[in-house]
Amino acid sequence: MQKEFLEKLEKCPLFTGVDLGILENLLQSAKCTTLHFHAGAMAAFRGDEYSNLWILMEGKLSAEFQDYNGKVLKVESIQAPDPMATAVLFSPDRFLPVNLLVVEDTEICSIPRRTVLELMQEDRQFLLNYLNDSGMRLTVLAEKLRLVQFTTIREKIASYLLDLADKQSTDSPLLSISRETLAEIFGVSRPSLSREFSNMADEGLLLQEGRQIHLLDRKGLEGILEPD
Repeated sequence: MQKEFLEKLEKCPLFTGVDLGILENLLQSAKCTTLHFHAGAMAAFRGDEYSNLWILMEGKLSAEFQDYNGKVLKVESIQAPDPMATAVLFSPDRFLPVNLLVVEDTEICSIPRRTVLELMQEDRQFLLNYLNDSGMRLTVLAEKLRLVQFTTIREKIASYLLDLADKQSTDSPLLSISRETLAEIFGVSRPSLSREFSNMADEGLLLQEGRQIHLLDRKGLEGILEPD
């Protein structure tokens, strides 16, 4: 059972390149616990103290905001084997900013904050992985806020790709995130995103080759962003 749990844990991006012996010691020392939630349950609420790092071993969660009128805004999907709220764990106020709704039956590894600090001191790669995850989540949030000014999927795609091309200094930029994450940034479904990408490709605006996107008509993409 411990071997199976260890295999799940080492798949988490936080442990990429980390000494396997450190993970074995983590489990043997009983410093981490396992939580289980069924689909439809609320794993945690906005405002709950977040003093342990949660790593999703199985299943799927949805991070959501809910206003006083009951309107729900989905922030992101969290799927195994991803960690949760890495930046919140070391913020001055360690309280969750979202509700965590269980979409699929989940198994979560819960590691105390103090143990996470010990892991950072023991293994430099773990520290780098942790900082990378926190930075990536901040970048995604900032991009979501930047794209709020646009109303259509087409505008968001055009703005995102032009900005990415400028950052990479090429008209054939590489997407560093998955299509699912990109759809969440845009606030649309993945099928809707794929459909609009296909439409823009048919119009000769771009060409898709895996994660590489060739901007075939930069002026046409810039025109999408011009006010009517």
